[in-house]
Amino acid sequence: MKNRTLLFGEGMFETFRVYEGRRLAFAEDHLDRMAAGCRFFAILFSRGKAIKALKLALEEIPPDTEARLRLTLISHGDHCVEKTAFQTAWEPLPEMKDRQASGVRLTMAPFAKFSGSPLVRFKTTACLENIFVFNQAHSQGFFDALFVNERGEITEGSITNVFFLSKGHILTPPTDAGLLPGVTRKQIMEIADVLGLPLTESTVTPADLNRFDGAFVTNSVIEILPASCVDDTHYAIPEMITALQEGYQRRLESSLFSFGP
Repeated sequence: MKNRTLLFGEGMFETFRVYEGRRLAFAEDHLDRMAAGCRFFAILFSRGKAIKALKLALEEIPPDTEARLRLTLISHGDHCVEKTAFQTAWEPLPEMKDRQASGVRLTMAPFAKFSGSPLVRFKTTACLENIFVFNQAHSQGFFDALFVNERGEITEGSITNVFFLSKGHILTPPTDAGLLPGVTRKQIMEIADVLGLPLTESTVTPADLNRFDGAFVTNSVIEILPASCVDDTHYAIPEMITALQEGYQRRLESSLFSFGP
């Protein structure tokens, strides 16, 4: 029976941040997104088996360690998906305090993505474009690279969602521009509402970059990191980013949980 994930990229994955005490945050959102991707691509999915795989993986992580944990759904079958299995892998989380203080450098990706592709809306294992762009950005000293779509609109980074600040307003590209609806992105939008910070899903192009007061990127592992630049456009780190970071930490405190033994 063929490993369809290995041969065709026919698989899904989610990446979790593990906090001290073997705790996860927003795990149900991650599993909901994996389930939605499996429904769209007609891949068998069992939430119970996914949770069991996460429990076993968490038992391997020292309780005083913060880690990056990846859950991968692997598909098998000769002519279609006949069965699936879960695989996990984890590694200790690197220190990110310096990046939170000074910000990270971003660049623009060397090619565009098609906004109508379903691959941009789900975390599939067919992600060679993102890996290529991420590795190229890192080799040039950047943290991540931002894609544009076929209309020249900024969409997301290779591993992040992106937000921009302008005169007290927060802007982030809309999902119909062609991007992954990130779990942390969703939290930021809700936190901004609680804090009374105006946030709009709005079209952004590279020509707009020099009119912003700041920018930041998000994902479940890095949480919220300010951007110090996008190529030659440099940004300060406005207090609004600190307010969002603090709001995110407060939300984490009530969201962290362990699947238990």
